[in-house]
Amino acid sequence: MKTIIVAASIAALAIGVGTSVKARQEKDGDILQKAINKPSANWQVQGAGQTSGPVKDKSVVGGGAVRVQVTAASDTPWAVAAQQPITGKVTKGDTLVLAFWAKAESVDGGPATAVISAARVQQASAPYDATLQGTVKVGGEWGMHTVPGKALIDIPAGGGNIALHLASARQTVVLGPVFVLDLGANYDPSKL
Repeated sequence: MKTIIVAASIAALAIGVGTSVKARQEKDGDILQKAINKPSANWQVQGAGQTSGPVKDKSVVGGGAVRVQVTAASDTPWAVAAQQPITGKVTKGDTLVLAFWAKAESVDGGPATAVISAARVQQASAPYDATLQGTVKVGGEWGMHTVPGKALIDIPAGGGNIALHLASARQTVVLGPVFVLDLGANYDPSKL
């Protein structure tokens, strides 16, 4: 079952970045070999200004997610963060793609929107420097969100994680499966 979930997530990523699955597999080989994390929806959420918990939702790949309700905005957006470990290494200059499923839910009858002020691949310990970072706006429907780019720093195997900074606003975001692909130094990021 996990293989099907991962394969479906990778297929959605390939479609989401503008290339057919078949063409991507012919060009890049088995794209699962490029994942440097264990793709899942097992987010660890931390921070005092939130409540979170697992939810079942058949409309997202894998059928499970984590709902995070940020109860108050903070000057430090990382005050509420969702994280997952990365087991593989990152080499400066490699082309990376951080991809995750997410949707927003309405807060007090307002629009179903959320802002992830920083979606990062970073060091898992101080000083928590990011090798890849971007801002993501999330709407009310499930969508695959991607942050592509060149790695800015090296991170040793087991020394990194994925971190989503959520405390920039009072908001509710539901997070599904996430994965990070390392496409290597010679991959042209303009193809993403």
